[in-house]
Amino acid sequence: MIEIKQLYKQFANKIVFENYDNCFRASKCCVLGENGLGKTTLFTIIAGLDPHYHGQILLAGEHKPALQQCVALASDKVPFPQFLTARQILSMTSVSWQCEMPLALAQQFGFTGFLDTFVKDLSSGNHKKLQLLNAIMRNTPYLILDEPSAALDQAGVEVLCQWLASFSGQVLISSHEPQPFLDIGFTTQPLFSTD
Repeated sequence: MIEIKQLYKQFANKIVFENYDNCFRASKCCVLGENGLGKTTLFTIIAGLDPHYHGQILLAGEHKPALQQCVALASDKVPFPQFLTARQILSMTSVSWQCEMPLALAQQFGFTGFLDTFVKDLSSGNHKKLQLLNAIMRNTPYLILDEPSAALDQAGVEVLCQWLASFSGQVLISSHEPQPFLDIGFTTQPLFSTD
């Protein structure tokens, strides 16, 4: 369960969240909301990548001082160094988080042939696969995927859904094309309640 209490977040003159409360209880949840409402901002806060907010993020009812230890995020907002290869990115994550490189999943994604490609030369679809592999390999109990099917081909979406169906932790995603995820048991929940 991921719970947000009294969240306040502002960018310059724009208040994104003010006294925001929400609780994501479903083990597989697709967060719904129009572009620009703050889904990606919320995801980066939950993942511990944005410390500039007020409020509480609770995981299973507990405050975790190091959210990054518990939550992995795949998002376009997490930049990779352009001068490194995909293999170097995954290798750095493997060393930092003491986890195995996901070579079997990379093969299923059809990504093995791109492991030695520089990040700057990856197509948008292969960049998305690198994001997903980099987050998934950390094997955290909470996984957040920001628009995971964007730029993926049909085969890539099928591989991702197959992997997610067997994942035992909690997953939050955002998606403008949620049907493949709904087909494997994801529920939907609005970013903002309409009550």
